[in-house]
Amino acid sequence: MHELSIASYLLEAVIEQAHAIGASRVLAINLVVGERAGVVDDSLRFSFEMLAPGTLAEGAQINTQCTTMRFRCAGCDDDYAPSDGDFRCPRCGSYGQVADDGSALVIESIEVET
Repeated sequence: MHELSIASYLLEAVIEQAHAIGASRVLAINLVVGERAGVVDDSLRFSFEMLAPGTLAEGAQINTQCTTMRFRCAGCDDDYAPSDGDFRCPRCGSYGQVADDGSALVIESIEVET
């Protein structure tokens, strides 16, 4: 369950940023999570809720935006997501280059109360 270590890092980073901007409370944390990041949303939320009591982030909501693996086709310059393990371009049938490997885990923003 690596979500506990992710939640620990997330809490530390968010609290540091909240202190830096003079926030009195963190209301929400907005994350971008790639489909291949290997993060289970419920486990991440559970771990965060376990670690957050007594901090500025106690009760903060975690919002996740899931992103997919993306390819760029050299043949027709199309941008596409593979489906069902087929990595060929749905438009022309060529194999594309990986544009986004879908493994992102980024804190996009935080919502705070000052």
